[in-house]
Amino acid sequence: MTAAINAHVHMIDLQGMASKYGNVALTGGIAVLQEIQNALPLLRPDVLLSQMDEAGIAQSILYAVEAPIVYASNEYVHELCERYPDRLLGFASVDPTSAEAPALLEKAVRELDMKGLKLHPPLQNFFPNDEAVFPLYAKAAELDIPVVFHVGTTPFGPICRLAQANPVLLDEVAVAFPTLRILLTHLGTLWHREAFMVVEKNPNVFIDTAAYITEIPEILTPDIVRRIGNDRIIFGTDYPMPYADRPHRMREFVDVIEQLHLTRDIVRGILCDNVGRLLKSSEPAPEPVTLSAVIHATQQSGR
Repeated sequence: MTAAINAHVHMIDLQGMASKYGNVALTGGIAVLQEIQNALPLLRPDVLLSQMDEAGIAQSILYAVEAPIVYASNEYVHELCERYPDRLLGFASVDPTSAEAPALLEKAVRELDMKGLKLHPPLQNFFPNDEAVFPLYAKAAELDIPVVFHVGTTPFGPICRLAQANPVLLDEVAVAFPTLRILLTHLGTLWHREAFMVVEKNPNVFIDTAAYITEIPEILTPDIVRRIGNDRIIFGTDYPMPYADRPHRMREFVDVIEQLHLTRDIVRGILCDNVGRLLKSSEPAPEPVTLSAVIHATQQSGR
């Protein structure tokens, strides 16, 4: 089994969340919230590391989230990464609607050694293509860090709006910031076709595999992998979120990826190699190609 990197992990700060968002009203009857008790025992660092060991996962990326439900502060994530520096990397989060967001992000990167930025448009109540948020993206590009956007299904009732999770909105961001590395989450479910369109079109956009475990083989087919590019698919599990009545188990996600009808090199890329390109691009940006150059090359080859 290939050693893996889990690029989508939450360690929720329950006390901080209760203190900051305890008055948020949640609608009854939402299945994912009824199953959330399955996730609570997994929010201990020793359990996280045990799951990583069982799954053959060398490192995990922990997301801070400045939003209800999955709240974790930058300081909380930093403290965990400091305790386990060989196993954990941290991504910051800020309120993107705040005028101080760019400065807070820079502080998190410079002082807390955060390696990226995590944003959740529906839970943070913003549209990712709103130009009012563009200064934050500009700061991330300046700091040379990736930005992760939640896209697709958001099963948290009326505290969220699905329109803010539409992956097509990220096309505008990718076009406006062509050097900014962007990661879409959850294979875009249930907007996976739209998410794949954005990845296919924009060379600076990646996508992670943190979908429902039963959906991954249906969505991540060899044809789709070939079409969007196997080097832009990144392994993630959305730990510790439960699936149906099953508690989260990282090993099951690794097994699903290993069993896809893909070559060993592609599987290795998804599980561990591709995330390196997200974290720090070592490749120069491709030179632009003019239409006249394409026409000339075609004429020359036809002679």
